[in-house]
Amino acid sequence: MVIDNNGTAVHARTIVVGVVSDRCTGSLSYALQGALTESARVRIVRVSGAGTLGRPNLQLPVDTIDVEGDPIDVLTEESRHADLMVIESPVDLRAALIDPLMVHLRDTTECLLVEVDRDGQVVRASGPQGWRCSIVPHEAYSMPSSGTPGAPAVVTVGVDNSEASASAVRWARAHAAETGATLRLVGVYASTDEARRVDAEKAVASAAATLGDTSLETLVSAGEPAGALLEAARGSSLLVIGRHSHRGMIHSALSIGDTCARLAECPVVIVPQN
Repeated sequence: MVIDNNGTAVHARTIVVGVVSDRCTGSLSYALQGALTESARVRIVRVSGAGTLGRPNLQLPVDTIDVEGDPIDVLTEESRHADLMVIESPVDLRAALIDPLMVHLRDTTECLLVEVDRDGQVVRASGPQGWRCSIVPHEAYSMPSSGTPGAPAVVTVGVDNSEASASAVRWARAHAAETGATLRLVGVYASTDEARRVDAEKAVASAAATLGDTSLETLVSAGEPAGALLEAARGSSLLVIGRHSHRGMIHSALSIGDTCARLAECPVVIVPQN
């Protein structure tokens, strides 16, 4: 548990760093940055077993555990208790794509799996349902037909007070005008933070005021941003999210946009700030 500024106990996120060789500089860098940003707990799991390169000989400045066993089995089990797992990917692109360990983990991990390079930059991400990217280039998207005969398409848009959000709303409005879709504006706030609830309501109201006669639904939801947007987008034809410029484990293009792109039940458009 982590205690917030109001003295309320909140769930502490867990980031697992999987280490199966000496290759972990980038994944550790990424995980520690995420931990500082999100008050998360970092758990480093060093795996050794038959067929691996042997136990990594690493002196790391955080608590680590050593686990004997098959890396696939060990890291899959660790993913069941984590919010995020970070592993450094092989430098060679082809090797990274066909590496047996990574291929298996992309399909079996039960949390978000992030693969980074040696500098800690994200190279790909996978969700619990496998590596499936549904990011749609916003310049060339064609609205799918609604799944319900006679029902208008619904486009869900994530809304906050940022310029990136404003760009997403503008793009969605123009697209709705072309397709006759209904816009669903969604604001998200932490369930323990009353001030953020008010901010989310104001952001949604402000965005709604710019949309004129557009067919409109509004929703303000408590929860973690990516999870709340995924839930709000159920049944939608499209989910639209603004691309934020700053980084972090959760509030970033990776965790909100990229997570939604891999786990959403509809296509996802990520709109750059303009």
